[in-house]
Amino acid sequence: MAPPAILGNAAMRFLDSIAPVPPGTLHAKQEIETAAALRLDRQPVGYGRFADKYERRGRKWFVFETRWRDETGLLIGHSTLTMAFAREEGGSGKEEGGDGGKRSEVGGRKSEERKGELTPIVRKLTTERMTAYSEDSANALRGTSIHVQPAAAKKAGFETTVAQGLMSADYISEMMTAVLGKEWFENAKLSLAFLRPVLEGETLTANGRLAEAVEDGAVIRRVYEAWCENEVGDAVTAGTATALVRPESE
Repeated sequence: MAPPAILGNAAMRFLDSIAPVPPGTLHAKQEIETAAALRLDRQPVGYGRFADKYERRGRKWFVFETRWRDETGLLIGHSTLTMAFAREEGGSGKEEGGDGGKRSEVGGRKSEERKGELTPIVRKLTTERMTAYSEDSANALRGTSIHVQPAAAKKAGFETTVAQGLMSADYISEMMTAVLGKEWFENAKLSLAFLRPVLEGETLTANGRLAEAVEDGAVIRRVYEAWCENEVGDAVTAGTATALVRPESE
């Protein structure tokens, strides 16, 4: 089975195939939800649409939704991503996330107050990792990706290449797999805001804690606060990871 976060990557590839976004466009938010396990013997079929577009704080934003079914028509999940185009006046792209630099409730806490309770996932964002993750995107193939080409990143206002937000989402998903096992692979939801850019060479730590566990019919709905922070303790990604688990898993 594939991890739920792969639907985020599939949505980005879908978007690339119909409307490659300009260099410097920043991934602000991502929501991924699975209705069935993403089995390797299934052929996912995507249906996408632009759900919204608007202007705010000198930027243009858009929301792109995808719904995924297998070859039999079974709904297996959906993804919603929000992205912000680079500022038209050519300003720096150093703001990230849907809150224009403001932090979420989790992200705004100081590192010492943001106590994780799970086994953390620690990853350094090397050039090799970032290139492997992004080299087949439309912008990378055109030589204009801020994730792969340093010159493109510098033109967009960054010191060096910028990691895709979904890399931190994948680390959070890896952490949740360790916590929940097979319970994380279906009826799961990941809702994240990307609060600030992450540059090549930075080290990310994914962690989280159980926020609530409530009965939901015959199962238990667990909601975890989840985040990634850099080596100086700033939260770069924050949100929630939710899953339905069997009572015996409690």
